[in-house]
Amino acid sequence: MIRPKLFGTLFYANYLTRALALYRSMEVHFRDDFTLVCLCMDEPAAKLIEQLRLPRVLLLTIGELERHDPALLAVKAGRTIGEYSWTCTPSLMRYLVDRAGAQGSAAYLDADLMFFSDPQPAFDEWRDGDILIHAHRYATRHRYLEPTSGIYNVGLVGMRQSEEADRCLARWRAQCLEICTIDGARGLCGDQKYLDEWPQLYRRLTIFEHPGAGLAPWNMERYELADDPAGPTVDGKPVIFYHYHGLRVLKADLFGRSLLIPSTGYDFTHLQLRLIYRPYAEALRSADREVRGCAAADSLPRVRLSLADLRTYHRRLFVA
Repeated sequence: MIRPKLFGTLFYANYLTRALALYRSMEVHFRDDFTLVCLCMDEPAAKLIEQLRLPRVLLLTIGELERHDPALLAVKAGRTIGEYSWTCTPSLMRYLVDRAGAQGSAAYLDADLMFFSDPQPAFDEWRDGDILIHAHRYATRHRYLEPTSGIYNVGLVGMRQSEEADRCLARWRAQCLEICTIDGARGLCGDQKYLDEWPQLYRRLTIFEHPGAGLAPWNMERYELADDPAGPTVDGKPVIFYHYHGLRVLKADLFGRSLLIPSTGYDFTHLQLRLIYRPYAEALRSADREVRGCAAADSLPRVRLSLADLRTYHRRLFVA
């Protein structure tokens, strides 16, 4: 049975509460059977992760990763913050696979995921494969995104040490080092569009199909979402993880409430907001309070809520 015990994510300080919400959800649903490598892309994030002393977290600074892969430094100056984050994804994956060793496996996770249930049903689909990815599975009205955003999503990518995974990582890393930007006209979407070719190149690739793994704004309306005492389900199966792409936090904690823009460009039903977005608002609020209790919290960027924001976004504002 393949189930990674080593995971990695990356973030700057402004995404720290999302990473903390991800970690806390893993504590609940992975129990003690995991380690999360947190690649901190700036010094404030590293200081806060260090002060939080999270028992299942391994701190990795960007400087340490750059020493592990010096080629990153050669392109760093010419990339935006977002572009450099995407450039680092395959290098972080290489670091994770090396650390997992010959008998282990590892997985990269985007920081804006949250787990709702045990991920084992998704990993059961991996069986003896060397590489694991998932498709966007766009709803009909969002299929126009595929040419620019790609067939597959980088939210969760799993690998284990093997000749095929090594080839995949080497190619992906080289592509991201060469160019890692958003340019739909040229078929570029950061680190993500490169995955489109993987099914043709790697025979030991698994594309998992569980509808509750990789649930996201672009595919949620494909499925029947329902409430269950054990947690939300889609088409009768547990939601495993949701990808909170495009979510904007206007205020994480305002008199015990959160002010969020769920995801610009998508519409959500009351049920979707209640079952999927309200728990995340609560997780972010809890994470914000936890982080603000650290001595290094003064280094966090301050998000100021303005009347202009409220006027601009009031129709999409979600209060939870």
